[in-house]
Amino acid sequence: MSIVRRNIIANIAGRGWAALLSLAVIPVYIHFLGIEAFGLIGFFLSLTAILQLLDLGLGTALNRQFAQYSIQSGKAQEMHDLLRTLEIIYWLIGIAIGVTMVAVAPAIAAYWLKPQQLSVETATQALAMMGIAIAFQWPRALYRCIAAG
Repeated sequence: MSIVRRNIIANIAGRGWAALLSLAVIPVYIHFLGIEAFGLIGFFLSLTAILQLLDLGLGTALNRQFAQYSIQSGKAQEMHDLLRTLEIIYWLIGIAIGVTMVAVAPAIAAYWLKPQQLSVETATQALAMMGIAIAFQWPRALYRCIAAG
């Protein structure tokens, strides 16, 4: 068996095991957290996935532009300026997402999630922390594209 084939099989097996294990521990999570807290985690993951669509491929476009600049001499300053510009844009978007999430957290908790076992204040605090976490995670997409290039 070739090394590539063996690596592909190992990758598929590893991903399958991770998916199976993720499903197997759901009852444990629900037992320790409760269904509403587990639902907040699901809400956070769904929100993160949806917000990743707002990236609009800017990181990939930056990676492509860096590849073009890298074969041209004297383009280091342009690369620096382009990265700095996109960093500012990404951080401003992240901050806007975080501030918006913190601002609407009470309304989401009270009128949309309507927790029964958790208090509305606890859900509001959790949602506000989610907004802050997303704000700081947002620029990661840009840096991940740079590291991949």
